[in-house]
Amino acid sequence: MKKSTTGLLLGSALVVGLSGCATSNTNTTSSVDKPWYQHPMVCGLAGGVIGGGIGYASSSESDEDTGAALGGTAGAALGAALCADTPEPVAEPAPMPEPEPEPAFEPVTLQSDVTFAFDSAELRPGAASELNQVASTLNNNPEVRVTIAGHTDAVGSNEYNLGLSQDRADSVRSYLMSEGVAGNRMNTVGYGEERPVATNETDAGRSMNRRVEIMSQ
Repeated sequence: MKKSTTGLLLGSALVVGLSGCATSNTNTTSSVDKPWYQHPMVCGLAGGVIGGGIGYASSSESDEDTGAALGGTAGAALGAALCADTPEPVAEPAPMPEPEPEPAFEPVTLQSDVTFAFDSAELRPGAASELNQVASTLNNNPEVRVTIAGHTDAVGSNEYNLGLSQDRADSVRSYLMSEGVAGNRMNTVGYGEERPVATNETDAGRSMNRRVEIMSQ
């Protein structure tokens, strides 16, 4: 009885201990660097012997073999698990960057042929609709400051065109102030014919150059 029990004890401990060792080899961290007594196979064998002894001692005389086998199996599995390698924690992915906020104010270009009469800085009634939208946007975004830039074509002297473009930019600023936009949030500048966006050799090109631009600072 005792010989068969001892053989069963050692056999079950050896099998399960080797199973614990094979399982541990699949872990992220290798067990090669551990001391021999912390190797899963050694722990499994030790656990099997201890568990088998407990199972044998706690079983009745008729169930000694069964108790030893069950105790050895459980002890070996527990011993191998205790000495198994612990996988390294997986680093969490870095959070996605926040999307860039959309600009509070999109640049606006007012064509002078629609906004102003010829050779004049007086606003036409048709300019009110677009300028009211600009005023509403600025009033809803009080942190935004803008530059109002006047431009002309190349007809006439440069000095005259500089003055006309400045007067038109000032007229736009005055209208926006009448709609509640604070004057200190708006800067005006007249560029005259210095910054064309099209050729001054055609009517269509000159029309594009006569404009007032409103852009955030």
